[in-house]
Amino acid sequence: MPTPVASPIPPDTVDRNMGLDAVNTTATVPTTAASISAPAARAADSPVILPLRTLIVDNYDSYTFNLLQLFTEDQLKNVVVIRNDQFQWPVFEQEILPYFDQIILSPGPGRPERAQDFGICTQILQTSHIPVFGVCLGHQGLGWIHGAAVTYGPEPVHGQIAHIKHDNSGIFHGIPQDFEAVRYHSLVVQENDLPDTLVATAWCHSFPLIAADNLSSDSVHISNLDRVLGSKVLMGLRHKTLPHHGVQFHPESICTQYGKRMMANFFNIATEFYADQNRLDSALTIPDFIHQLSVVPTEPIIPHTSPSPHHSLKQQSSPFSLLIQALDPSIFLEPEKVFSSLFLTGPRSKAASWWLDSARQPHPMARFSFMGGVETRSAHRQGSLVPGSAQAVIQYSTLHKEVLVRRYHAQTPESPRSVKLEDESSGTFWDWMSKVMAEVGKDNIETTVEGPNGEPCDFESVPFDFFAGMVGYLGYEMKRESLEGYHTPVEQECRCLGHSDVKRPCSCDCVKQPDASFVLATQAVVFDHVEKRVYVLGVVNNQPGRILDGVGGSIGFDTWEDCRNWIQDVSQSIVHLALDDSPTFNRRNSTLTGPLSHAGKSEPYLIKQRHRRQSSAGLLSPFKVDVTERDYLRAIQDSLNYIHEGESYELCLTTQFRAKVPLFQQSQDKDLHVHGDPAFDLYRILRKLNPAPFSAFLSLPTAAVEPVLAQGYRHGRVPDTENELVSKLIILSSSPERFLKIGQKPDDEEMTDDTSRTVEMKPIKGTVAVAKGCFCKEDEGCGVEEQEGDSADHTGDEDEEYTPERHGTIRDRCAEARQREDQNRVDSLSKNIKERAENLMIVDLIRNDLAHVCKAKSVRVPYLMRVESYETVHQLVTTVRGELFDHVDNTQAVRACFPPGSMTGAPKLRSVQLLDSLEHHVRRGIYSGCLGYIGIPAVAAPSQRLIDSNIKAKVRSAADLSVVIRTAVLSVEPQEDKEGQTLLVGELSVGAGGALTILSDANEEWREVLLKSRSVVPSALYQIAAKLASKYDVGREVEARQWIETVVGESFPYEGFQQSLKDGVILCKLMNVLIPGFIKIKSSKMPFVQMENIARFLEGCEKLGCPRHDLFQTIDLYENKNPGQVVDAIWSLSRHAAKAGCDIPVLGPKLSDKHEVEFSEEVLNAGKTVINTYQYGYSGGANLSGQRSGRREIGGVDPGRTRSP
Repeated sequence: MPTPVASPIPPDTVDRNMGLDAVNTTATVPTTAASISAPAARAADSPVILPLRTLIVDNYDSYTFNLLQLFTEDQLKNVVVIRNDQFQWPVFEQEILPYFDQIILSPGPGRPERAQDFGICTQILQTSHIPVFGVCLGHQGLGWIHGAAVTYGPEPVHGQIAHIKHDNSGIFHGIPQDFEAVRYHSLVVQENDLPDTLVATAWCHSFPLIAADNLSSDSVHISNLDRVLGSKVLMGLRHKTLPHHGVQFHPESICTQYGKRMMANFFNIATEFYADQNRLDSALTIPDFIHQLSVVPTEPIIPHTSPSPHHSLKQQSSPFSLLIQALDPSIFLEPEKVFSSLFLTGPRSKAASWWLDSARQPHPMARFSFMGGVETRSAHRQGSLVPGSAQAVIQYSTLHKEVLVRRYHAQTPESPRSVKLEDESSGTFWDWMSKVMAEVGKDNIETTVEGPNGEPCDFESVPFDFFAGMVGYLGYEMKRESLEGYHTPVEQECRCLGHSDVKRPCSCDCVKQPDASFVLATQAVVFDHVEKRVYVLGVVNNQPGRILDGVGGSIGFDTWEDCRNWIQDVSQSIVHLALDDSPTFNRRNSTLTGPLSHAGKSEPYLIKQRHRRQSSAGLLSPFKVDVTERDYLRAIQDSLNYIHEGESYELCLTTQFRAKVPLFQQSQDKDLHVHGDPAFDLYRILRKLNPAPFSAFLSLPTAAVEPVLAQGYRHGRVPDTENELVSKLIILSSSPERFLKIGQKPDDEEMTDDTSRTVEMKPIKGTVAVAKGCFCKEDEGCGVEEQEGDSADHTGDEDEEYTPERHGTIRDRCAEARQREDQNRVDSLSKNIKERAENLMIVDLIRNDLAHVCKAKSVRVPYLMRVESYETVHQLVTTVRGELFDHVDNTQAVRACFPPGSMTGAPKLRSVQLLDSLEHHVRRGIYSGCLGYIGIPAVAAPSQRLIDSNIKAKVRSAADLSVVIRTAVLSVEPQEDKEGQTLLVGELSVGAGGALTILSDANEEWREVLLKSRSVVPSALYQIAAKLASKYDVGREVEARQWIETVVGESFPYEGFQQSLKDGVILCKLMNVLIPGFIKIKSSKMPFVQMENIARFLEGCEKLGCPRHDLFQTIDLYENKNPGQVVDAIWSLSRHAAKAGCDIPVLGPKLSDKHEVEFSEEVLNAGKTVINTYQYGYSGGANLSGQRSGRREIGGVDPGRTRSP
């Protein structure tokens, strides 16, 4: 074949991975072997430019596809990627190899000596004399095949950067010395006794350098000046007579310099090799059947599953239409109130409800909240049901290969329909869901947008991209069908009899917690938190009799009239709720709607632990961990051993914490939907204590046939099937991390075309708390009695007269010290070697995943390891984006990236396999999966297209999913006690874990796992459940907590309300804000000192005008005797302090001015005949246990209690 003398790289492709001189790829590459060197004149005599045919052999690494970004657009047309075990060697040698001119051997886990790790790469190096470029494992295999020893390096290095020195020949021609390259390896080719056939070409020293000079101007560079020079490590080699070259580092990493130049040099080496061979046949190309073998999809996976970027205006109308109604701009209220009033279902309802809740406001990733449900209740018609659209609930088990679909028509559930995916033609659940989405979105949903008064609006003006679709989750075990090469271990097989036997109902985890579950939603309410707008939407079925094959029936509203009626009723309900909304705390729904609605957010426990005084990290009863501390520490050590052996670069080891939570009794109010759901009450607390941009509440009834509880028959009770409690799976999430988003190109990038197929992922690795409290030094004169970081307070010198001016100066000085400390934390995070290494490993993994479904040249990293600051934390965040292939639909895009790399490690497949055994084959379930929506493509309806009929309208399609972390999962089941009483009991599970690298410390990792388990406050959730059972008003406690945090300006040190206030420090800080300098705070663990703090706080309350009967006794708080009275006292304090002139928000209604009434003599005389409370006697409010409860007095002065100020 005629070999091109050059493979020119256009100048506009120069980036951080390629030096400026790399654009000149026509230069002759100097070599030392006569057989591969060619005169420069020969290159000049060969004007034909024909890209070489390149084969990449993937060793199941998570970085292989990043190599594609080192190619030019023309070169990519002649690239095929295969797995190292995809073909037997004889088949490969005879039917595949002849069609390629050069081979790249990818990185990978394991050792080259093992056939299961290196596959056909061994035979390629043994028998092929065509150009080969080995990377990492490929480099080690090249050395081993040609006689070198592969051994352990001085230290395992993963995700760290080294300075590379080289001989300026071959692969390194024209590249500056000491360029920076990323290393991911534990093994090395031993340089000391290299055989004569191999030549060392590059080296580095073993100490790591994490930061890169070639990043953006605001990047952080970490100096190596203070580090001792380590051992010399071989980084590159080549064969003396064969065109075989290798590098130990990763040229494809985002932080490696000159990666494209190295690839261009390899092309030049191959060019000269074939020029010397006089192979001038220009007719050879890669045939289509070889292209189809590539792991990179070149043809549609499922015909017509993905939306075309444009929609022909002349084609027939869509089978479905969408109506979006924008409410009046003046109408906006808290989404919690709308969800609890319209969509929340009770324990007896078989209907699903969902809320994708952007609880953290403001936040750049939390602009929209979406909610809906199978049932809709009218807020303005006493909660009566509103006729809704036909929808479906879907759940799937990977072990049973069974999809269960329960359709809801007119809000009435039908019997579940089972779909088996046992044969290969059925494909996987991913394929099934793609087909269902394609069936619904066929010809795209034609969308009509109307304003508040019914006026037509432009479809492009709609700010969100969710137009109905699948809302739910994909559990971690969906890895069984997303990871190519994964095989389910025998230990994980389900041994139940199946899910279809009504006589023997299945109770296995496949039903309790399906591997995937979605609501096919056709109606929703949308909140825009930025523009403060509310939208209501519904899907109309233009062919009501049409049955969807996947669902087994029709979906959507049967008529436009039905859809408009539903939208109108929901809109009226929202208006009714808005008009009824109070600007203060709404007690009925425990909803913050006043000035505290976004203030006083509690820090994650783990983050606070690093910079605050905390109690022991032990887990509180009744939670039990799946593994003991000893077993987990052993698993950590085994993980580190795997990393040292080169089996993985990083492993995300996890476990689960579980507890039984009683929620509801059959005898309780049957109209519970009016008052709320106990599980939803837990979520309300969670979203207030730990708000997150990807919070979510999903209530999904199981689709399996439910067993009839027989216990009731034995007690003479015939079960009331209509009012029976229902098994449900309830997810309460406060995830801060986005997994994947598909939609329009973000505003921070120039819109080069009108594509709406941009996929974005934002991995978070590295978190530190925002500095709060006092960080002044002892010599700064702030008068701190005891300096303990965030817990210290500034009250001034006790002997020095207090003045407002001096108080302000102290506060200013404290603020400056706090800012310095906060900046130090940001700098420390940005320079942290371990955090940056973990972030980089996941970034490179995500780039690899996106390259499976995106145009390789479109995968980009606009923001690399930026420190993003939020209310309570600073986080190290990277943004990765790409443009999807036209033939890849949203479901398949999610599949290519699943499971989230941040929850597995890298390489993904090998890491998942190792984690199976390390975690003793225990299901992770929903934890570590993803949650959100996969939308249906939509286009403007013909009546709203304001363009020429010959022009194609733009199609909008979207998906947005979060990583399921910081999430509580409730598997709720009805059970019967000995008396035949039906109880609703939930098994609450919380997952926690951490990424392990060679830098990890086992004991510290275990400690962090315990602390991370508290990020969703499971212990507090249990306490809340117990308080709910005893009629304790949890909503008032949460509101009191947030009020204190807002006034004081810092978060509670613990999750528990009573635990945080017990030592009196927070209360004293609160009082010093209300009455500056009133209390000299004493930080001590001695009980009498802590109780003295509480007593001083109570004195301040009385000074501000709080009646004594509103207050509590010290023992009420210190021994948790009467928590309700403590909460009542805080509420009273807020009102009386505001009335006294303090500029603070108020809990509940403000106190009215004094209202005096004059009574006539006749009225007064008539009252003398009435026996009042005092004539009955007064006990001072103490009960038999010594605690004070209830109201202390009716009026006047408490005669039984005196206290000096």
